[in-house]
Amino acid sequence: MQVSLPQSSLRNGRLRRNLGYFLTAPLVGFALATLAFVIILSVYRGQHDGRVYTGVTVMGVDLSGMSPDEAQAALTKAVPYLRETAVTLTYAPTNQTWQKSPAELGLSIDTKTTVDDALQFGRDGAPLERFRDMFQGWYYGRALPPVLIVNEAQLEAGLSDIAAEFNEPAVSASLIVNGETAVYVAGELGRALDVTAVSSRLVAPLADMRPVEIGLTVNDTIPAVYDDPAVVNHIQQALSGPITFYLQEPLADLDLGRVTLSEVTLRQWLRYELVTNESGITSHHLFLDENAVRQWLAQFAAQIDREPVNARFYFDDNTQELVLVAPHVNGRKLDIEATLDQLKAQIGSPNRSIPFVLEEITPLAHSGANAADLGITELIREQTTWFFGSSDARMHNIARSAANFYGIVIAPYEEFSFNKYLGSISEDDGYTEGLIIVGGQTIKGIGGGVCQVSTTMYQTAFWAGFPIVERWEHGYWLDYYNDGEGPGMDATVYNDGAINIDLKFVNNTPYHLLIENYYNEENMALTFKFYSTSMGRIVEKEGPVIENETEVPGADEDRWEFDPDIAAGKTEQIDWATQGADVSVRRIIKNAEGALIGDRTFTSNYIPYPNTYHYGPGVEPFDYTTVIPKERP
Repeated sequence: MQVSLPQSSLRNGRLRRNLGYFLTAPLVGFALATLAFVIILSVYRGQHDGRVYTGVTVMGVDLSGMSPDEAQAALTKAVPYLRETAVTLTYAPTNQTWQKSPAELGLSIDTKTTVDDALQFGRDGAPLERFRDMFQGWYYGRALPPVLIVNEAQLEAGLSDIAAEFNEPAVSASLIVNGETAVYVAGELGRALDVTAVSSRLVAPLADMRPVEIGLTVNDTIPAVYDDPAVVNHIQQALSGPITFYLQEPLADLDLGRVTLSEVTLRQWLRYELVTNESGITSHHLFLDENAVRQWLAQFAAQIDREPVNARFYFDDNTQELVLVAPHVNGRKLDIEATLDQLKAQIGSPNRSIPFVLEEITPLAHSGANAADLGITELIREQTTWFFGSSDARMHNIARSAANFYGIVIAPYEEFSFNKYLGSISEDDGYTEGLIIVGGQTIKGIGGGVCQVSTTMYQTAFWAGFPIVERWEHGYWLDYYNDGEGPGMDATVYNDGAINIDLKFVNNTPYHLLIENYYNEENMALTFKFYSTSMGRIVEKEGPVIENETEVPGADEDRWEFDPDIAAGKTEQIDWATQGADVSVRRIIKNAEGALIGDRTFTSNYIPYPNTYHYGPGVEPFDYTTVIPKERP
């Protein structure tokens, strides 16, 4: 049997044969190249067996082909940084500097681990990764980081050496007050190197193996007792010396001058205590013995305090209003508490001058007051006395002294003092020399005639129904006061500093009292007027009752006294003989409803007094022919 093959099958067979011949050469080449690569790789690996692959460096040291021992030796030899003084520590406030090598601060290289890492380069990972690392190291090179070790204990030990030299202990503040002495020593902060903070700042530059200069981190240490700068300054200033007190607006030649509080006294007043704040810091609290300061200040009150002076007025009867005569003067009072506060505020400051703090006092009867404000609405009493026969000097002094009382205002329930308003009596005050009664006799002196004013004032107060607190009669019965009210209605005053004979009464009403007076030379009269608001009082007088009368001294008892101011050969009679007697005057006071509110008898004890003569040169006593004729007053 004959079999015929298809034509297409023959053609495919020839194609496969031809393709096989064509691919044989490339495949053989690839196989030979692979074999060569394997051989070369095997040889490369064999050459580096147990050695570092080519191209590997650490810190610039080429470890190519080195065994572990060789590599460790090379690294140790090639890193001088560890032994150099590459670390500089500074403290700027004191310009202190310390230098250390990295090795002294505990820095070292772990050469074994570093070399192990170098040996493992190209030997870890999948085959392709290992080949890649070997090729890149061989072709490009590979720099590996060293493995560094920082011994923290050695680092802190190295810094502790610096701390031992640098650290300073804190000093507690102390204040010792002992009587007249006071010693204060301010506390001082200590300083301590913050080893932990400095260590943390050194790690990075040491790891980079580069020179470094850093400032020390320092912490203050607080002493057990510590005063902040403000407290220190306060205490030191408080102990710095004496303090001067002064008046800000002194009255020239009248006021208290500067007063020095001595350092010794000041220190005796100082007290202190230790206090602890919320932060737990204990400090000194300095303060004063306030009671001692108050007592010390109180001694100056009498010299500083000034009573206010009321304005002076007269009452216009037509308008029923007050007319200002003289403005008021404010008073002042030492404000001890405010001055103490000022001392406490300034004691810790450099300012050692402290003003006395004053409280200004404005009187109720001030310049702007009106009649309704003060209750001065009507005339409540008017009284007149006469001074016929008075000398020119006596009349001058009556007018001069009466002027002191014109327009004064007495507050409700205030005690009036004649001598307070009269003031001093001297030629400098405008008075002239005349005859005055002192010690039961008439002598020459300054101010004769003032008692005419006090007598008129007394009689006005008597009839106004005011309580009489103090009143003194003259030593003997004076004819000046017989006219009008008669004997027993006179009032004498005298004040030489040692003896104070005064006339006093109280304005015992809820209204102010205005006093006016009028001197009438033509009629030889002095009139006082009291203005206020009437209480409707009814005043009755009984007497005078004269008892225990004595005879008028005879001529044999006349007094003759030499007076060089009287013309030669002349004699003047200055007093006329008068009897002695006890004179009593009763005053009865009833209120507006007629109820009795006052009943008092005023008694005057007059001694007998002889005729008194003053004679000039060339006159023999008791030569009555030389007496200049003169009418008895």
